[in-house]
Amino acid sequence: MSLLYPRLMPNIAKVLHADYKKMTIDELGLQAKSQHDSAVFVATGGARVSPDKLLEVRNIVLKLATTAGFPEKPSADAKNTFDLSVARYLHSELEMVPAEAAAGDIWAFLSLVVLPDVSYWRFLDPPGDRVLASDMTRHVFGRLWWRAQLVYESNKSDPYSSIDQIGGEAFGQIYERRASLGASPLVVRNILKVWSELDPSSQKRSVLRDFLKRLLRLRAFVAFEAQSEDGLTQTMRSALQESIDALLPGRTPAKTLAPDENEIVQVSYHHDRVAVCLAPPPSEP
Repeated sequence: MSLLYPRLMPNIAKVLHADYKKMTIDELGLQAKSQHDSAVFVATGGARVSPDKLLEVRNIVLKLATTAGFPEKPSADAKNTFDLSVARYLHSELEMVPAEAAAGDIWAFLSLVVLPDVSYWRFLDPPGDRVLASDMTRHVFGRLWWRAQLVYESNKSDPYSSIDQIGGEAFGQIYERRASLGASPLVVRNILKVWSELDPSSQKRSVLRDFLKRLLRLRAFVAFEAQSEDGLTQTMRSALQESIDALLPGRTPAKTLAPDENEIVQVSYHHDRVAVCLAPPPSEP
């Protein structure tokens, strides 16, 4: 059975955030607790998480933060190490289903009630959306749970093996486009797979943005989830190759696959149309 987590109402969360911005990390640590008088649970969908479980979550996340240098100001590498380890932990141990994880009020409770010191350490002087969960793609913990969710593959010995194939900022660009790309684990995993094939010198922000724009345009014409695994990978490689040709001419990063019949093998963009080229049918013997 999945667990239900307490929800901190937005008006209360905003008041706490306004107060916490004025406090030191040590003072914030004194505010940490597992319950809040104004928190509520939804009526159905699982068992309510216990205060002891929330204290366990706090202790483990705090330990991971300490490993990354908490309470000292974290380096970029320390932030990345912390994010990856917390993403794995939250997704594997919270016993939370996606419907529950989509509620921003849950993440506001974790960041402002259970882990205020760690939240304001990870993002110094954070804007509201980092702790209030008004934008899930930016929340200090919510974005990590979803990052793990979108790369999770239960059939692998390490279900999170793809989680470090792309940096947090680059992953954010994918997740921010969740309405079209970032909501599908299959699409996200293939984007990461193709992107990781690039030479590191070609993994530029401008290339990723152009690549994602091409996929967004293609999404209007192609149901990615209807393609085979290899077919979708080849579609992604074709779009990425277009980006490389446009922005880094002369480099050839994309691998090739022998396409199946009716799989997309090339996509080209024009001012008035998108041309989708399919593999020719096999020749008659």
